[in-house]
Amino acid sequence: MVRHIVSWNFKPELTEEQRQAVREEIVPRINALKDLVPCALEVKASCPPLSSSNCDLVLYSEVAQADDLPLYQNHPEHQAVLPLIREYFCDRRCCDIQD
Repeated sequence: MVRHIVSWNFKPELTEEQRQAVREEIVPRINALKDLVPCALEVKASCPPLSSSNCDLVLYSEVAQADDLPLYQNHPEHQAVLPLIREYFCDRRCCDIQD
């Protein structure tokens, strides 16, 4: 199994009202990927995560094997969410873990 964990921060110029609107849109769109991308075993976004965190958005996803990761990342439904992330977020961090 491969765990794909990614985090971002909001772009600093966003107001709190903009951040809240983005939260309300991005989390359901990311979470829907579990049912839209066949190789995705788990997809869970949180925005904001717990207050002990130092990021604004976190994505946790799982695929069965390393070969599935590019299938997940390049799937049209996943690609459709990326423009929204790029518009409002920065400081991307990623960690892929294989068990």
